[in-house]
Amino acid sequence: MVELSPEAAARRVAELSAQIRRHNQLYYTLSQPEISDAQYDALLAELVDLEARFPRLALADSPSRQVGAPPQTSFAQVTHFRPMQSLESKADPALVEDFLRRLEQAGYTGELLLQPKIDGLSVELVYDQGLLRLGSTRGDGFTGEDITPNLRTIAAIPGHLPGAPAGPVVVRGEVYMERAGFEELNRGLLEKGQEPFANPRNAAAGSLRQLDPRVTATRPLNFFVFELVNAPELGLTSDHQALARLGQWGFRVGVDHLHRGRGRDFLTGLHAGYQQRRDSLVFEIDGVVIKVDDLAARQEMGERSRSPRWAIAWKFPPRQEITTLRAVVAQVGRTGKITPVALLDPVDVGGVTVSRATLHNYGEVARLDARVGDLVRVERAGDVIPRVAAVAQPHEPRQPLPGPPQRCPVCAAPVVAEGAYHRCANSIACPAQIKGALKHYTSRLAMDIEGLGEKRIDQLMGRGLLSDLPSLYRLHQRREDLQALEGWGELSADNVLASIEASKGKPLPRFLLALGIPNVGEATARDLARRFVDFEQLSQAGPHELAEVSGVGPVVAASIRAFFERPETLAASRELARQVKPAPLPQAAAAQSGPLAGLTLVFTGTLAKLSRPQAEELARGLGGKASASVSQKTDLVVAGANPGSKADKARSLGVRVISEDEFLRLTAGKDRSPTEGPPGPLFQRGE
Repeated sequence: MVELSPEAAARRVAELSAQIRRHNQLYYTLSQPEISDAQYDALLAELVDLEARFPRLALADSPSRQVGAPPQTSFAQVTHFRPMQSLESKADPALVEDFLRRLEQAGYTGELLLQPKIDGLSVELVYDQGLLRLGSTRGDGFTGEDITPNLRTIAAIPGHLPGAPAGPVVVRGEVYMERAGFEELNRGLLEKGQEPFANPRNAAAGSLRQLDPRVTATRPLNFFVFELVNAPELGLTSDHQALARLGQWGFRVGVDHLHRGRGRDFLTGLHAGYQQRRDSLVFEIDGVVIKVDDLAARQEMGERSRSPRWAIAWKFPPRQEITTLRAVVAQVGRTGKITPVALLDPVDVGGVTVSRATLHNYGEVARLDARVGDLVRVERAGDVIPRVAAVAQPHEPRQPLPGPPQRCPVCAAPVVAEGAYHRCANSIACPAQIKGALKHYTSRLAMDIEGLGEKRIDQLMGRGLLSDLPSLYRLHQRREDLQALEGWGELSADNVLASIEASKGKPLPRFLLALGIPNVGEATARDLARRFVDFEQLSQAGPHELAEVSGVGPVVAASIRAFFERPETLAASRELARQVKPAPLPQAAAAQSGPLAGLTLVFTGTLAKLSRPQAEELARGLGGKASASVSQKTDLVVAGANPGSKADKARSLGVRVISEDEFLRLTAGKDRSPTEGPPGPLFQRGE
């Protein structure tokens, strides 16, 4: 174990937290993962280890304590019946050994339940009086997106449960797309000139997040039910009983993929069997889920902050094949990052023909010591992204590969080194970056401009119709030129122009995300939009003001400030804001004069009526700032059960400590606002 100073550990925790949050956004929200599950698990494991060794660095909002990513702003937010946790997951058999040891220590000798782990999108369904009332995505585990109208379009999700009790019935499962339906959907998108989905999971996620349920209804979605959340309240004692009851109510339980048994041989045999026949199944799976069947035993075993102790996901190793490396080329991304890409003899990896694979950065090229002509082992990381994993057989003679380019391969601008990566410095005029920026700006989760996929953006840039982001809003002046393009016509041109026009007035968080500010994902864009009423206010904010925003911090604040300090970037952003006129969030304006405006709050102990994220969200919505530590700048500490040292420190500093009920009365307006008249008893410091 490497010895670290507290300062070095703090830097590494901040770095890991930023990386994990980014990858959460890419996977859960954008459905565009960049690393494999194994690489993600390694980052998370390192963070958990550092927080255990340096407990003071384990902040309340650490990604080690959270699941998924915050919900996007296009849908209403709903609080889950109970938190939707993730499962501890690895491809390493040691995970199963640890799980069996945990069961032995808990004295559990009952049956285990094993099901295939379908690679889709987890949702929660709430029925009342037997009718589907609410359906939501996982979101951040506590709060999800209300996608009820979209879920109603899926035939495998019953709208009515005959014979169900009158009270709530809470169901969870995976929305997925079968292989055949996925391939048919992509063929249709390609015929329309639209960009296809990378894999069935992305297709399912993108289909569920359509703002128009009529679009979702055209997608071949299915549903795999895996949990009756409130089974104990309904008088059921085991998971298999609960699943049988769901089958009686009309869900497709998939009894062929529901296995009960005991012991190591039972688990290893089924895992190996599913791995061997995974490509013959009608749906994609990436492992198996193993659960304690007895519900009372689950209750006794309890949960961690992210995952239950009574279940695991035993993943499959990435699919791998061997092929020949023919060349390494430099690829320039949206942010100017230059990535080495391996050109390969085409090879089938798990049903996908791979001829290009990422090498991540030039440090990875050196580590692999791969050369042209080598036989290399290629895998689909997370069964999605092709990458070169290792050299299988060197080729002689060994000819060294070129190092990182000194000039951008697209625009010939200088290349600058940034840590392990290299970047083209020509952010405003590099065609590769402009193309990437346009693709990002028009994407579904940004400004959602339909009909402008990668091929059409290439076409429009090649004809001089698009030169930068603001040029999108000048396309209406070139309507006849658009109609004359190959594959367009009047209808296509009018549809694209109408979609561009419809992007005006979109919410400020989506606009900020669309700008492509480095390190600003969907969650950070939303936090910024809550703090700053409009774009201009944000663009002028100083680094300290930015760093005070929840979820930002000094590193991201510096990145935002650097973005707006480049004159050409600021000018283009202002022009876009002038055209779009992004709508501020209502709560941002309200927060300016809310009852907690300007106050810094710390929550400690176990809250009875709110989860910690819900309480912090409530405080921010009323103008307050939620902090993880108590200091002289703290105005108020809200203490639940077993508050610990934070409450003691607050009292020693003269900071007022209140109960959860007092906090709720304050937020409901039943206590004196700190802005009305002389300070009330809750805000009198130093008494």
